[in-house]
Amino acid sequence: MLAKMVYKNMDKKNVLLYSFSIILSVALEMVFGTAFMVNDKYGLNEKTGSMNWLCTMFFLAAGVMSIFFILYSTAYYVRTKNKDYSLLLMLGSSRKFIFKFFSVEFLFSYAFSLVLGILAGGLFSALLLFILDLFQYLVAVSVPDVVQVIKLVIKVNLMLFLLEYPLVLLYFCKRNLSEMRLREMKKEGRHNRTCFLVIGGIVLITASMRLLRRSELPYRFISMGICLAGVYMVMSYGGSLVLMLLKLFKNFYYKHMVTLNEFYYQFKRNCRLLFIMLVLSFAVLYFTGGSVISQMPEDVDSPIYPYGFVGVIQDGGMRDMAREMMGRDGIEIPAVKGYLCNGTAVFCISDRDYSRLTAQELRLEDTEAVWINESTMLDIEKPEFICLSEEKVFTVTKGQNEIVFGTEKPDSLWQFAVLPEAALADYQDEAYSIFAKNGSLQKEFEQYGYCFQENGTDIFWRCAFLKDADENMAYVKIISIFAGVFCIFSFFGIFALKLQGDMPLLNQKYRILHHIGMSEKSIYKTMSSEYRKLIVILVALSLLLSDVYMAAEMTGTDTAFEDFICKYIPFQIIFVCFNVMYFCWIKKMVFKKNTEIIMSE
Repeated sequence: MLAKMVYKNMDKKNVLLYSFSIILSVALEMVFGTAFMVNDKYGLNEKTGSMNWLCTMFFLAAGVMSIFFILYSTAYYVRTKNKDYSLLLMLGSSRKFIFKFFSVEFLFSYAFSLVLGILAGGLFSALLLFILDLFQYLVAVSVPDVVQVIKLVIKVNLMLFLLEYPLVLLYFCKRNLSEMRLREMKKEGRHNRTCFLVIGGIVLITASMRLLRRSELPYRFISMGICLAGVYMVMSYGGSLVLMLLKLFKNFYYKHMVTLNEFYYQFKRNCRLLFIMLVLSFAVLYFTGGSVISQMPEDVDSPIYPYGFVGVIQDGGMRDMAREMMGRDGIEIPAVKGYLCNGTAVFCISDRDYSRLTAQELRLEDTEAVWINESTMLDIEKPEFICLSEEKVFTVTKGQNEIVFGTEKPDSLWQFAVLPEAALADYQDEAYSIFAKNGSLQKEFEQYGYCFQENGTDIFWRCAFLKDADENMAYVKIISIFAGVFCIFSFFGIFALKLQGDMPLLNQKYRILHHIGMSEKSIYKTMSSEYRKLIVILVALSLLLSDVYMAAEMTGTDTAFEDFICKYIPFQIIFVCFNVMYFCWIKKMVFKKNTEIIMSE
């Protein structure tokens, strides 16, 4: 009986936004889990460099926004229950019955949406696997793999439900009719007290731009998070400040007072939802756009990969084979193993060989050492000491990020030390040899590549590495494009749901305006203009943010300007065209029909 009563009482339009948020989040989690399951089996590993980070951060950003969307829609859904709560109190229902009533409704909505989300996520995951199969990524997914992803999704959403459910009950706890009435009233003038919080948002944006100067990838993502937080504060409170400033220009303000206040309250009322849409747009432009225009470097000597072959070899037979392959064009330098204070082994080369490799003069004192970091993913952490033995301890006086052998290649040379040449003389018997040779070495790889597979060698062939990386880059692009399309349609869906929620108020407002003489053309034009402004603001902000971070990403590359003009701007134009076509469709299918309905009444 209670379940039947709850079902009949449910407002399908209000439930739709809440259900869509859960379905969107669950579907994204399913796609996220499927993509990483495929990644674990077939591996992006390190060959794609920062692209693996970008793909992961894309999903995380979209996932966090989907959770915020759930929290927003839950708050909206609960606010729509104020009238039901007040009515039940007026009818004399006990709080226990009211809590039971809302618990059944909330649980039913959540469970139904979770099932639909899993089904939608399964369809999207199947589509993703089909697309990968079209590009000859033969992915075999077993039933246990699917069950594992579904279990993970259910666990995550169960935790989210257990977080939301007490908050819903607390919302109605110990509230009487007068308190519910007060919560429904508009708090005019509140913006006058909070508008100056926009200064905090500007401070956060400024701090994020300063942090963006750091070249390390983790700092870039931290900067992105701080910047988005600042943008949210500016969006939330900036309109209030602008409105207060416009009031100083009385002639302009009084002339456009109705339009300005109408737009301000509409923007303020939907600020959180608009911010979610902004982040989705930014994610598409930055992450999907970045993956589409990115490409692996060619097999030529470059600052990031200066050698076609780098090998660390100790075995005598392997050394002879490497010398045979090197010929007269190769470089061979000795290296010994040193140890940090925590026992970690690192390779050490002499200052003379370092000068030979880099064409930079370096002369170290007897107990002095320099620490070199070739990783772009890790910030430099300079150790204090390096030991060759208990007697020979060297103090690290300087640490620097520099590419000597190759970006994070070979694995054993991500970080190494430079010691005085005399310090290595006593360790030649146990020394390794580091071989390096310039140029494209595809023929040498085909002839000698299979020979350097034994233990005690760490070999980097640039031609083989870039070939594998290019294949894995294609995988990342497929995932990013798929996720980008998913985010675009989520953006469109959220905007459509917002329109559906606004339609009753719009109809009421323009029906009154029609009765006092507003023409059909003016109603259609004004209604379209209200939402066109919101779309323009969202698209403009997302373009601005993506341009800033993409410019920071491209800084220092040889083809930065060419890539930005010839690749990234066309991608942005395509994105803008999608939004324009969508809004034109909304104008024709929603605003025009809604105007006709108003005129016919």
